Amino acid sequence: MTVSFWRPSHLTRAQQEERRLAAHSALTDPGRTTDDLAQQFGVAEVTIRAWRARLRRDGEDALRASRATGRPQHLTAAQQDEIGAVIDGDPRSHGFETSGWTIPKIRHVIGVTSGVWLDRAHLSRILRRWGFTYQRPALRAVERHDDDIATWVRVQREALGKKSR
Repeated sequence: MTVSFWRPSHLTRAQQEERRLAAHSALTDPGRTTDDLAQQFGVAEVTIRAWRARLRRDGEDALRASRATGRPQHLTAAQQDEIGAVIDGDPRSHGFETSGWTIPKIRHVIGVTSGVWLDRAHLSRILRRWGFTYQRPALRAVERHDDDIATWVRVQREALGKKSR
């Protein structure tokens, strides 16, 4: 009997479910040993024993993937939408002196409006997930006049007796 081996380097949740479901018929075969199945599907023997126990207890549905819940989010979808709208606006409308949003400013607005005080590093990850990116402002004055600067440089060079470039 030729046995194909299941050996990807990393499995997603869907691939793990696919592997368990592919093992279903082999798990119910009384002639197959735990060691043989573990080698075929690339898992430990204890995993095969756990799969068999789940299969006996709950049937084929026990081999299906369960929902990955994770930790619940602190902010509701409505709060997230509200914060997104706030960030699209001007920080000065919230009492800040400058027009650029920073993580501490956003954190303050979220804390005051929703009562949730997020960690700065976590807030940075959340903002990236929401599609906001870090924007560094141009380091020039708004009142900058390039023609006046060029004239000043030319006049100063002539006054110093240097050649113009």
